Amino acid sequence: MRGKLLLLSLALFFGCYSHGLTQSLENLKSEQTGRSMRISSGNPFDNSDSEKLKPGETKIIAEMEGPGEIKHIWLVPYSDDNIRWSRALVLRIYWDGSDIPSVEVPLGDFFAAGNGMLATVNSLPVKVSSYGRGMNCYWIMPFAKKAVVTLSNESKTDRAGSYYQFDWVKYNSEPTELMYFHARYHQELSPVFGEPYTVFKGKGTGHYVGTVQSSQNGIGHWYGEGDDFFYIDGEEIPSISGTGTEDYFNEAWNMRVHSSLYTGCTIFEPRAPDARITAYRWHIQDPIIFTKSLTFEIERTGYIVDALGNTISSSGSRPDHWSSVAYWYQDDIAEPWCEFPAYKDRINEEIVLFFPKITESIKHSREVELKVNEYNRATFTKPWFQAVNNTIGSWMEVPFTIETEGKYSISIFQLLREDNGIWKVFIDDQDLDVAGESHIAGGYRVSQVNQLQPEEVNKTLDFYNVFQKNEREDFIYGQRRERKIGLFQFSPGNHVIKFVCVGSNPQSAHPETGHLRYNFTADVLSIRKFPFENIEDWLDKVIEEEQRKKRN
Repeated sequence: MRGKLLLLSLALFFGCYSHGLTQSLENLKSEQTGRSMRISSGNPFDNSDSEKLKPGETKIIAEMEGPGEIKHIWLVPYSDDNIRWSRALVLRIYWDGSDIPSVEVPLGDFFAAGNGMLATVNSLPVKVSSYGRGMNCYWIMPFAKKAVVTLSNESKTDRAGSYYQFDWVKYNSEPTELMYFHARYHQELSPVFGEPYTVFKGKGTGHYVGTVQSSQNGIGHWYGEGDDFFYIDGEEIPSISGTGTEDYFNEAWNMRVHSSLYTGCTIFEPRAPDARITAYRWHIQDPIIFTKSLTFEIERTGYIVDALGNTISSSGSRPDHWSSVAYWYQDDIAEPWCEFPAYKDRINEEIVLFFPKITESIKHSREVELKVNEYNRATFTKPWFQAVNNTIGSWMEVPFTIETEGKYSISIFQLLREDNGIWKVFIDDQDLDVAGESHIAGGYRVSQVNQLQPEEVNKTLDFYNVFQKNEREDFIYGQRRERKIGLFQFSPGNHVIKFVCVGSNPQSAHPETGHLRYNFTADVLSIRKFPFENIEDWLDKVIEEEQRKKRN
């Protein structure tokens, strides 16, 4: 009996899980109408078949005469110099002669990776392969007369480009009913104390179908206790309300990096200040229907901790910077409800050091050989940096200059390989816990910040490839990952980050000799200005609010 119940449960589970896929396959047995079409960046002459964009340049990359539907979009964007190109490149789509874009989004955010970061996504309407390299969109986008798609490089200094394909169907007659696809980016990087975050405001008739929400946290600990509220057709009390931010994204007790048909968390850094998070939810099976208007808000509340990790509140107003993309269909072309921010306002001030370009300025011990190897298709730059090393205790020093005093968050873009070692990090010849706060996973504990014993703080980076895949490029060049090092206060002037080899992952042993390997491979060192100021004033407000609650 128990076996039969288990089989029945599995059948129900897989039946529900594959419902959307089954519906798509079911359509294939019916006669298909229209003419299949494609617009691409390809050319018949050579292999230079991407659209190149100068700094500040916008190009029309697709024009489709309707009636028709966009069925699939494939993009492979790139930049030789800009590690935040996913926020610099902007996709806009215009329907039926309107000069108002119904889609206006930074590429990364549209494809479920915020804060200028990259991620792999495996969902029903969005698929991103190889850690941000191949971007695919399967949202259905109908139009009556014409569709125009533009791509903008809004960086003023860095070149960029993209390969692309638009697969669409041209129909013989206009549809009698038409719902236009919309996607709009919004951000609130100066939060108002106690105010919720607005994900969407719309007027008209339509249905809301998806959310990508990103956070850059101003303080440590859990950010997502805020409930979600949908105010439908002008109601003052929301008819749809939730129980927590992670609950809205269909997670429980925190969030973890994963990607599935309708929900996922593509980015989740350790719970330190400046932690970056992105999650998505597609309302494909449960669209939010509205006939007059819709407002969607999420409370920006969570745990509040002081500089020593003491909990002030479990559901206080948080100073985090939030951004989002709202996806919906509407029976007309919607007026923008929020202003699209400039590129400089979508990213942090950042010092970017390309290892292949600064090799001559890197000091190192005599046991280390610095190499710039040609052509790395696995990363955004073609050459790749390698420190060849066979000795524990070997070291490298990377200099950098700070112009503006303040806190800075340091990250490294590692290339994880099987022959790499473990390297300890020092800032200005100090251990990370002395120089500031180590945010390397495995040592940071939000409830004991600045109180851990030095030996408990993780100050080392493992460059061994723990993300092994059966892909030839990954074995040769390494898996590329942006890893947080920590948060540090810097004065103007010259500074140094030092890497010292302290060992190697046991799995790095040479397959023939058994000798451990100690190399170092990376692309970029990122030193980002921490954008949060006057956090103490914010914490004082939280304390006052908690005292008021107790009095009442």
